[in-house]
Amino acid sequence: MRPIAAAGTLIAALSIVIAASSARAEVPPVYVVIFTHVEDNTPGGLLGSAPSRQSYQTLRSKLIAMAGLTESAGVPWTLQPDWKILEAALLYEDAALTANTNGKNLFRYLKEDRGVAIDPHSHENGGYNYTDVAHLLDSLGVGATTVIGGHVWDPSLPQFAEWDRFRVPVQGQHYPGAWWRGDILIGSGTPDHLNDPQISGVWRPRDRDHYFEHDPAGNIVAIGNWKHSLGTVQELISLYRWGAVRPDAMLTFSENVNPATLSAPNGLAAVADTVIAPLVAWRDSGLVVCTDFTALVATWQSQFGGYSYVWDANAPVASAPGPGIEVAPALACSPNPARGAAWLRYSLARPSCVRLTIFDIAGRAVVRVVDGVRDAGDHREAWDASGLGPGAYVCRLEMRGDRGPATTVSRTLVVVR
Repeated sequence: MRPIAAAGTLIAALSIVIAASSARAEVPPVYVVIFTHVEDNTPGGLLGSAPSRQSYQTLRSKLIAMAGLTESAGVPWTLQPDWKILEAALLYEDAALTANTNGKNLFRYLKEDRGVAIDPHSHENGGYNYTDVAHLLDSLGVGATTVIGGHVWDPSLPQFAEWDRFRVPVQGQHYPGAWWRGDILIGSGTPDHLNDPQISGVWRPRDRDHYFEHDPAGNIVAIGNWKHSLGTVQELISLYRWGAVRPDAMLTFSENVNPATLSAPNGLAAVADTVIAPLVAWRDSGLVVCTDFTALVATWQSQFGGYSYVWDANAPVASAPGPGIEVAPALACSPNPARGAAWLRYSLARPSCVRLTIFDIAGRAVVRVVDGVRDAGDHREAWDASGLGPGAYVCRLEMRGDRGPATTVSRTLVVVR
């Protein structure tokens, strides 16, 4: 589950963003999806029991409140339920319960009356798979999208979800008469989200062993979710601002507002303060576009021409990217976050004129680390962060050889005290 970032941190970041009005028009927007997973252990209790019904009704009210909050702010929200809450809806949505939802079951009401996007999500436990979840959504009159709402991407892990089986329609397990094919992958996770790839961008994965390589002929699209904190959207905005990412490449972020957050005391108020308010400020500044996963892919195809791009927060993708995909050159800082002395590392394929500069979040150059010629090979430059205040900075590496265009790459650096 993803933690909600501290309000003070986001408010400070937003004040800087809003002050930098001169740069807004030149910065392409980052595409952001806010979603909620309802897992396969929800509602609690045995289906059909009184505790289960009460658990369902409690969560139902929280989801309705979340839909009202996002609708009033004009921020799209995506709900991705697993099988149990859908079976519960088929059991519990009677005339008494639907009296406050225009006579509709919860999921029809959320979609038709509150504009919530509803995608399948499945841990594929308990005898239910993604196709079964899609079938249950159809049974509730919602109609399933083609979003595969979360998966383990790494085939070396025993929990690997075999995402590539969706190249063709998949039969249901609990409902074997049902067939469904998903074609939009979100999540790219690891078990318990302990070592998730920190990827932003959109591409078509080649195969299970070359997940981050683009296949122009692939029939499944993957969306990078980036990091686990909304505040790191500022890093993506900075990548555009400092020219590290070309403006025709789409950068993406998604944030999971989990049911436990919504159900906590003052949980909805916390979401309004730490998620919705920052998004509205970024959106109104033209720095982000709030969307859902299906609409995001449609925009990627129509406005970005399906241009495939992967930005890896930790390192460039090691394997050959293949046609149609672009990967950033190597630039690393250690330690990162830094308190004082740190090293900036980069590699040159040929002798080059190198300029290595540290910028603050407003785009002002604060330290020029290197400005001169460097030989081909690996380089390590000392950087003393002790004179800088805490916060996020951007390191930009500009390289120009004796032929060909200049190459620029940036990395976000964090200074702590």
